[in-house]
Amino acid sequence: MMKLLRNFVRDENGEDLIEYGLLAAFVAAVATVTIILDPIGIKGSLVNAFNKAKTALNTN
Repeated sequence: MMKLLRNFVRDENGEDLIEYGLLAAFVAAVATVTIILDPIGIKGSLVNAFNKAKTALNTN
């Protein structure tokens, strides 16, 4: 039983996956805040790009 507990405590499998998940969540949060606060006009550019694509799809 002690060997099983010791192996469980020392096991590092899955830690990378958790770290990558936390990093992805952080990047997504920063991107969302940047788009919402719109300090450099990203939101306007995204809306214009969407409208251009929508217009192009509707004309064909």
